[in-house]
Amino acid sequence: MTFEIKWLGHSWFKIMADGVNLDFDPLSKKYIKKLGIAEGSGHSPNSDFIMVSHSHGDHWDKETIRSLRGPRTVVIAPKNPANKIGEDVTTIVAGQKLAFERLSVLAIPAYNLRKIYHRRGKGVGYLVTIGGKTIYHAGDTDFIPEMTTLGKVDVALLPIGGRFTMDVNEAASAAKAISPSLLIPMHNLDTDPKELVPLLQGHKNIRVEPMVPGQVIEVKDY
Repeated sequence: MTFEIKWLGHSWFKIMADGVNLDFDPLSKKYIKKLGIAEGSGHSPNSDFIMVSHSHGDHWDKETIRSLRGPRTVVIAPKNPANKIGEDVTTIVAGQKLAFERLSVLAIPAYNLRKIYHRRGKGVGYLVTIGGKTIYHAGDTDFIPEMTTLGKVDVALLPIGGRFTMDVNEAASAAKAISPSLLIPMHNLDTDPKELVPLLQGHKNIRVEPMVPGQVIEVKDY
C-alpha cells in the first residue's frame, strides 16, 4: 500500500492511506505563522480522523479542528482537551483501543520521566493500524519503557526537541527499541532533524526521513 505523509511542522502530520485522511495534533494559525508554513497548506475538507495527543496549545486548536471536520469526522483526544474542544469528541485514555471500519487505534502512554511538563496519565501517543500497517505518533514524551512493547511498527513519528520531550540522542535510543521501518522526527524545536541520521547509521533496518514543514513523502514499501 502507498502512504502519503505530510509534515505541517511541530507534531502535526497528515496521513493519507487506504482512502483515509488522518490528522495528528493540528496546529493553530499562530504556530503555522511562527513556523513559516503557508496558511491553509494543512487544510483539506472532510478529514476522516483527527487525533490530539494532549492539552498543550501547540498540539491542537479548536478553530483548526473545526476547519478540518466534515460531517463524519471522528475526533479523538484525552479528556483534557476533549472537554475544551467541545464538539462531539471521542475521549481516550492510555491503554484503550478503538476499532473503526478502516483502522484501529491504541492509545499509548506519553509522559516525562524526569521533567514536569507532561505528567503520566494526562497525554497519549497513538498506535494506528491501517491497511495492515502500523503508525506510531508518540505525542510529547520521553523514551519510556512502554516503547519497548509496541510490537511491529512500520512508521514512527518521534519528538527530538529535548526541552519538553526526549532529545535527539534519546530519540535514537527509542528508535532502536521500537525498530520502525521508517522514522520521522518531529517536535524538534531548535534541533535540526538531520541530526538524527548519523545516530542511526548502524541500523540499516531503520530508514530515517528528516522532513521540512509542508513536505510530502510517498511511502510505497516499508
